[in-house]
Order: sequence, then structure tokens, then C-alpha cells
Amino acid sequence: MANEENMEETQIIPFEEMDLEDFQLANQLYTNAGLDPVVDAGLKDYDERIEQENKLITKVLGPRASDIRGYGEAVARRVAFAVYSLLNRQYGGRVGDLRSHIMALQDERDRANNRYDDLMGRVVGILGEEYKELRSDSKMFMEKLTNVLGEDLKESKIDHQALAEKLADIDGLRNQVVNLTKEKEQLKESYESRLEEQKKTYEANLEKQKTNYETQLEKQENKYETKAEKQSEKHEKEITELKTQITGLQSDVKELEKKNQVLTTELAALKEDYARLQAAVNKLHEAVSLEELGETLGAELREFILKDSKVPDMVIDGVGKFIDFKKYLGMAAVRGAETALSNVEATLRQAMKE
Repeated sequence: MANEENMEETQIIPFEEMDLEDFQLANQLYTNAGLDPVVDAGLKDYDERIEQENKLITKVLGPRASDIRGYGEAVARRVAFAVYSLLNRQYGGRVGDLRSHIMALQDERDRANNRYDDLMGRVVGILGEEYKELRSDSKMFMEKLTNVLGEDLKESKIDHQALAEKLADIDGLRNQVVNLTKEKEQLKESYESRLEEQKKTYEANLEKQKTNYETQLEKQENKYETKAEKQSEKHEKEITELKTQITGLQSDVKELEKKNQVLTTELAALKEDYARLQAAVNKLHEAVSLEELGETLGAELREFILKDSKVPDMVIDGVGKFIDFKKYLGMAAVRGAETALSNVEATLRQAMKE
């Protein structure tokens, strides 16, 4: 209860009765005080507190940064307005006068800047190209400015000392620009020199590499030419040998063709002989008359027996009345001839098959 009474005692104004002017003043105080970081820090603290108190709601509904930030900004504006009201009350309402005085000074500063810009435009228009020369010396410029503007310069309420200091600063900056320009030129010259050296070094290395490449290429070409010459000589030798072999083979072919022709002729003759032999074999039994052979050989054998035998002819003639030696000897001769012809025919046919 005591805390509530203290809170009522420290309350400055009823916030629910803020009018439009008070609300605009609160916004201006909030902006001028730069309370955005305060709000961001409060948001962070508030997020941590919300996360600690109810993580489930945060997961389901998601972050509410816009609502939280609006709440923080509203609170910050009210705090700023409360502080302003407290200071105004503490210093007897002079804070409002101070604010009005500050705003008046800001307006006067803006008017002075506008007059300064107008006067500088007039100076530049009057002096023309001479203005560029006078900028290098602030003292000469101020003297020239006073002579040209006269009473207008005094009425403008321009702080001559501040203007001179600004011009001096400009002179210093101009000197720095000149120095930087010189350094730039020096760096440019140094860079161009280094670039030229690098270019010469690169060209020298390139020329060296080109020479080495040409030397290596020449060596390779000589190597390949020597190898090609050896291969060419080897191929020519092989070609000569092949030509010799071809000539020899052609001679052999001709000899073989001659032999083949002879063999062909001989083969034809042999075929004819074979045909005649085959025909003769087929007609062997027909060519030999066994009856005539039996009669002839029977008579000849009887005469041979009579001549060679030691038996008297009388005895043989007597026996011959009972046995016809001529007939039986002829039959034996015919049978022997038949056997001989069969053996000869079989032998010849076997030989012809082989």
C-alpha cells in the first residue's frame, strides 16, 4: 500500500490525457534521445523473459517482435516525456523555454548558413577565376571578401575567425590533396617503373624460354630426322631384300610352272596309260584264249615229257592208249593259266587302287 502511495506521489502527469502536441513532443524526445538501442536491449531482455516463462507459447505462436517493439517504443516515449516533464517541473518551467531557445538558435543557424551560401555565390560570381587563386591563401581571401561585400558581410553576422579557420582547414586539405596527388604520381611512376621492369623481365624470360624451346625443338627434329634416316635406310634395305626374294620366288614360280607343265603332261600320259591298263585288265580274260593255250601247251608238254623222260617211247605210247596225256596236260595248263590270270588281275587292280 505504501508503494502504491509513493507511486501516486511521483506521478507527474496523467498519461491518458496526453494531447497531440504532447505526443509529438514525446516522439521528438524519443528520437533526439536515441532510444532505439534501449528498446532493442529491452526487447532482448523481454524475449529472454518470455522464453523462460512460457517456451511452449513461443514455439506455437512464434515471435511477436513487432508487438513487443511497439510496446517498448510506447513505454520509451512515455518515459522520455515523463523525464522532460520532471525536469521542467524541477527547474520551474525553464526547460520549455530552453527548448524554445534551442529551436530559435537552430533557426538562426540555418538562416546564417543560407546567407553564407548566398554571399559565397555572389563572391564567386564577382571574382570569377580570381576566386580560385584566392582560395590558396585564406588571409588574402578574407581581405578580398571584406572589400567586395563591405557592409553586407558585417550584417551577415558571419564569424570571420571560424570562416578563416575553415578556409585554413580547406588549405590544409588542399595541401593534403596536393601531397596525395604527388604521392599518387610517385606511386604511378613507381608502378610504371616496376611494371616496365616486370615487362622487361617477362620479355627476357619469354625470349629465354623461346630460345630453349627452339633449341629443344631443333634437337628433337634432328633426333627424329636421324631416326627417320635410319628407318628409311633399314626400310630400303628390307625392300631390296624383299625385291631379291620376290625375284627368286618369281624364278622359282617359273621353274615350278615348267615342272608343273611337264608333270601335267606326264600325268595326262599316265592317265592314258592307266586307262589303257584298266581296259586291258578288264579284258585280260577275253584276250587270252584258254582253249588254244590248253591245246598248244598240252602238245608241247607231251613232246617235252617224251624227250626228257627216260621211259621208252614204246611204253609211253602203250600207256597213252589208256591215258590221253595231251588232254590232261592241256587241262592242267589251262587251270594254271586261269590261276595266273586271276592273280595277275588282282595284283593289278590292287596296284591301281593305291
